[in-house]
Amino acid sequence: MNIQVLGCSGGLSGDNKNGSTCIQLRSNIIIDAGTGLNRLSLAQMRQVRHVFLTHSHMDHIAALPTFLSNQYDSEHLPVTVYALPHTLAKLRDNIFNGDIWPEFSSMTEGAGAILKFEEIQPGHCVDIDDMSIKAFEVEHSVPTVGYSVKNNGQHFVFCADTIAGSVLTQQLNALGDIDTLMLECAFPDELMDVAQKTKHMTPSLLREALASLKLQPKELWVTHLKPSYEAQLRELLTKTPPHKNTVVL
Repeated sequence: MNIQVLGCSGGLSGDNKNGSTCIQLRSNIIIDAGTGLNRLSLAQMRQVRHVFLTHSHMDHIAALPTFLSNQYDSEHLPVTVYALPHTLAKLRDNIFNGDIWPEFSSMTEGAGAILKFEEIQPGHCVDIDDMSIKAFEVEHSVPTVGYSVKNNGQHFVFCADTIAGSVLTQQLNALGDIDTLMLECAFPDELMDVAQKTKHMTPSLLREALASLKLQPKELWVTHLKPSYEAQLRELLTKTPPHKNTVVL
């Protein structure tokens, strides 16, 4: 797998090189549609046919409406958006409602369909060519899934926004061997109360989550650092990495 992290910031950083969450699995598949999607050229955007959303929060869906508006005359429609029922309902009611952005229901059927909403649940697996993408439950402040991606003997796992606890431990242990595990670390430990209320990680919670696993991943990618605390978190996670093979994105 040649995974491209187009964006992984936990907020608005003013850094054009690191927008909010968008992960490209291959030219036609992305996970989440945060502002990092803007790193793709128009031609590259038109190659994307499958969008897997983890949850409804703005930093994970911000670029979806304008991305879709680039697809009107694409030769390879529709774009399929896979998401939990809660996420799809929020998109229909709050984004594609005719006030915030054009209402897409009239554009999801027939030969000229631009968009297809595909409801998924935890445990749902989608096979696209030789790639298998499976949703699994994680604990966050809204219904959220992570994704387990298998391709050519490699296993990549993205846990989305989440917090350490029994749900994450059970789900990750059930996935077996993991080559690359992508886990968030949004706040420093001094803001543990905020992290627990918003269901995000701190460095100590990240270590707790890793310690609870039966098998350690071969590599850990740390993501979703909040811009206000990024320098502090990056220094700490680099000096005392939570895993022997840690990459702080």
